[in-house]
Amino acid sequence: MKSRAKSAHVFPSLLAKPLSFVPSQLHASVVSKVLNRVLAEQIADGELDFMTGRNLRVEVIDANIQFTLSFDGRCMLRGATGSSPDLIFRGNVYDFLLLAARKEDSDTLFFQRRLKIEGDTDMGLAIKNFLDSIEIESLPYHRQMDGLLNRGVSLYERLT
Repeated sequence: MKSRAKSAHVFPSLLAKPLSFVPSQLHASVVSKVLNRVLAEQIADGELDFMTGRNLRVEVIDANIQFTLSFDGRCMLRGATGSSPDLIFRGNVYDFLLLAARKEDSDTLFFQRRLKIEGDTDMGLAIKNFLDSIEIESLPYHRQMDGLLNRGVSLYERLT
């Protein structure tokens, strides 16, 4: 993975504005459904049990999106509105895309402070280790996801 300097790529405010009107529970519902489908095997194997009853807030700073996810031992759910997060995971769209597309190492993104974790450090480390352990090729739809993520990174780099 090639190291990049501090991200100069910021989500265009013209696109961020409409996203801020979408309720956070809708963002959480969509993301939780996608995660449940893509991570079904890992969920069945108990690899996310460390999150049972815990709340993870994801904040996508430059897109002005934040939502909370939780895990009930069987599936990812949207977190309750107003619930206190155990962990907050913050970053910009581009850096989340780099992480998901495996274009940048998670340690690099955290050490460069492009992705930030606040709250329960044990939970944060468990999530980071879980993400690092996922074998992309073993996931359902991995070819489609890989193509979509790589196109997203390329498009993002051209737009910003």
